[in-house]
Formats: sequence, structure tokens, C-alpha cells
Amino acid sequence: MPTFTLSVAALLLTVSLGAAQAGGGAAPVTPANAQVQAATPTAVAAALREAGYAVTVNPVDTDEDPSLSVKAGNYELDVWFSGCRGTSCDRVTASTSWDYEDDAGSLDTDLANEWNSNYFTQAYVYEGSYYLDSTLTLRGGYTKAALGAWMEDYLGDVEDFEAELPGGEE
Repeated sequence: MPTFTLSVAALLLTVSLGAAQAGGGAAPVTPANAQVQAATPTAVAAALREAGYAVTVNPVDTDEDPSLSVKAGNYELDVWFSGCRGTSCDRVTASTSWDYEDDAGSLDTDLANEWNSNYFTQAYVYEGSYYLDSTLTLRGGYTKAALGAWMEDYLGDVEDFEAELPGGEE
């Protein structure tokens, strides 16, 4: 009897594996926003437009990596690519700044340092302005959903950081 039980179990396992290999199970459904996208500036620009942002592809300069200008609500973002080889890039960075050149005495590096200890975005002071940057790794591809979530998170941090700035609304 044990031989018969083992044979039935082996037969069931063989039939199950054969059905799965022969397409007996339904193929997984992958939504379009979850498909891996090419790590190119063109694909990133298209995905950001699809997410509702106004995107301008900046003219290509042979001495610099590609960049975009992105309008997101009240914010104008500089978006640039790095680690580019051919048309593929390793990273995309979003950046925005607040000019305090007329009131440079109000610039506070402690504010930026405190921010950096609590957030994934990077704040810094440079030439009379505050900056807030965020970088997303593109190497190996990304999904539209991940790109959209990255941009939403970044814009949330932009609003929060702006509220912390001298003269900002807390």
C-alpha cells in the first residue's frame, strides 16, 4: 500500500508540474505602471508627463548629462541624469532651490544638517540659496509607479522643507 500511495502522489505532482509548464495556469497580469521601463531620459520624461507633470527636455550639451525642467504645482524642478552611457543613465536627481542671496545672513547650515538627519532628501546651502535634492536609481530599469512615488515623496519633502525655511510657514 505505501508504494501505491507514493505512486499516486508522484503522479499528481507530475501532472501539476506538467500543467504549469504547459501553460495550464494563468499568466500573471502586470499593470502597465509596474512594467520595467528603460533607464533613459526620454522614458523618464514620458513617464513624468503621463503622471501629470509639465516636462521640458533641455537642449543637449555634449559636455553635460541630459536634463529636464519639470513644473509640479507651484514648483519648478531641475531634473538631471548622471552616470549616462549612450542613451541609458544610472540615476535621476530632482532639485529645487530657494534664493536667499539678498538675505544671506539668514542662511542656516544647522537647518540643513538637522533636515538631513531625518529625511531621505538632501538639503544644503550653496551660494546664497537653500537646495533640496533627491536621487532615484535607474540602473536596471524602474517602474512608472516607483518613479511617480519618488516624485510625490520628493514634492512632499519640498513643501515640508519650505515651511522650515526662514520666512516659511510653520
